Amino acid sequence: MNHFDGFRATLAGQAFAPGDDGYEDVRRPWNLLIDQRPALVVLAGSVADVQATVRLATERGLPLAVQSSGHGAVHPCDDGVVLNVSRLTGVAVDADAQVASIDAGARWRAVLEAAAPHELAGLSGTAPTVGAVGYTLGGGLGLLLRRYGFAADSVLAADVVTADGTLVHASETENPELLWALKGGSGNFGVVTRLQVRLYHVPLVQTGMAVYPGDRAAEVLATWADWTGSVSDDVTSAAMVMSVPPLPSVPEPMRGQHVVMVRATIAGGDGAELDALRSALGTPLMDGFRTATYLEAALSGMEPTDPMPSTGDSALLDELSPAAVDTLLELTAPGSPVPGVEIRHLGGAAAKDPEQPSAVSHRDARYVAAANALAPTPEQLAVVRQRLADGFGALEPHTRPGRLVNFMPARSTPETVQAAFSPAAYQRLREVKRTYDPSNVFRFNHNIPPAP
Repeated sequence: MNHFDGFRATLAGQAFAPGDDGYEDVRRPWNLLIDQRPALVVLAGSVADVQATVRLATERGLPLAVQSSGHGAVHPCDDGVVLNVSRLTGVAVDADAQVASIDAGARWRAVLEAAAPHELAGLSGTAPTVGAVGYTLGGGLGLLLRRYGFAADSVLAADVVTADGTLVHASETENPELLWALKGGSGNFGVVTRLQVRLYHVPLVQTGMAVYPGDRAAEVLATWADWTGSVSDDVTSAAMVMSVPPLPSVPEPMRGQHVVMVRATIAGGDGAELDALRSALGTPLMDGFRTATYLEAALSGMEPTDPMPSTGDSALLDELSPAAVDTLLELTAPGSPVPGVEIRHLGGAAAKDPEQPSAVSHRDARYVAAANALAPTPEQLAVVRQRLADGFGALEPHTRPGRLVNFMPARSTPETVQAAFSPAAYQRLREVKRTYDPSNVFRFNHNIPPAP
């Protein structure tokens, strides 16, 4: 008899131990580099399952990791309990109040599809398959970042299972310090079983991307950087340099080519700002800009959907100087084990003090550069990590201190996590951690330890 059998019988969901049919599938998160072998994987079917699983882990002294889509898996939870909330997928939209209630495992696509009939949008990112709650708790750099700020800034309330298995509510009037910490402090303070977020009236956007030959990358990035210096807060954009794989699903002009791309989503405006950039850049290999609903824009990203072993790194920049551009182009030159880098333009509403303060820090940075690569074997992983270390090491003279939680790599160190917050925010987060999770039960994340 398995020593978890009594616990399994109480669940609305399912639990899997090593040797069970299905265990090999459920133990793997989206990032296959986190090759964990837990003693138990619980697919929670209810909030009561979440509470029971937290109590099981704490009472038996077992490590506990909380995962949903698995995109945010950070450290492998070996010989412990993985609490998977991906079956808790409820979404409710109050169109009059412009508020969405999102259960722990709901993906962004489901949230956006529920909001779309009301011409409302949530502050989603570039991958609609990502869990909406985890993404938002990490800050959330969305397609409308410069118009409406970080996704965490729009969190209104949360239901949270804390380290003792208690379900508490966090709002501006009830456990307000917990609410503040959740907004950017990630999954350090409990299991968020439901999140309430503000939605925005966004009937149509201008969206898409233009693709140019890779040998024009330095010129395109310089032109784009100049353009970002004068655009309105309506414009959220990014530039990418990458070697595109020769896959049939890739459009012909890009397939197998080294290219530079400019992507933008513009809420409002008459299109003049986008027209000015396109005019300055000249004829592209492919021009996909169009007017669309926000849902269409959010579903048109090129983010991978299948699980894969990937790693990466990122850095904040105050300017995109020629020297910084040269370093990034060297990192991702054709044939590099790191095939691409994305540079996102920050600022706008994201740089302003939100109406409801959050733990998100480093708001005054102008850009974030992030690179990722596949590493299917230990040998390839070593090569990729070395290339990333060399490239971001060379970039360091052009960067500014700080990190963004959503762009931190797996297996983050305490120093890396601390760098994601201002000193005052980090100390405040540690104090909230001491109140709600003094034993650091929730530590298989970008971990914030409790204050002593």
